[in-house]
Amino acid sequence: MTKQNSKLLILYSTVDGHTKSICEYMGEKLKNDSQITLSSIEEAGELILDDFQQIVIGASVRYGNHRANLYAFIKENLNALEKANNAFFSVNLTARKVNKDTPDTNPYLKKFLKKTTWEPNHLGVFAGKLDYPNYDCINKLAILFIMVITNGPKDISQVYELTKWEKVDEFITMISK
Repeated sequence: MTKQNSKLLILYSTVDGHTKSICEYMGEKLKNDSQITLSSIEEAGELILDDFQQIVIGASVRYGNHRANLYAFIKENLNALEKANNAFFSVNLTARKVNKDTPDTNPYLKKFLKKTTWEPNHLGVFAGKLDYPNYDCINKLAILFIMVITNGPKDISQVYELTKWEKVDEFITMISK
């Protein structure tokens, strides 16, 4: 996907910042191959998408859904996305499970693809970060409840880094071909 000296736009839609961290990691890994622009979906309206040969979008899931601004952005910019080489990845806690950690098996990535007319050239899915200490009381309890029923991490004094960075590296390799 990336060509030497091409312009690559990496966009993120994040709730707690971990998807942005993954995007920053990708940008760092690809900076020698492309001219990188990193932006949130919220700030992307200031960009001219047709100026980019490649566009990667990463988006997190909270309570079973990607954020509404992601779908609005895609709808408004579908033509520009389709003109560029493109990729999409989803960040969600369900991807921590072996049988839910691929584009073909992750329910949130499958749900995303059903809700949009965009058909990304490349797809990825990564487990996120569970940061109990930084959640407010309501979110902490809601996420704890979800972890109890899905057999996830339950110690609310801990931060759980669930992202398998080797999978991120594989995605980077895939999009850089």
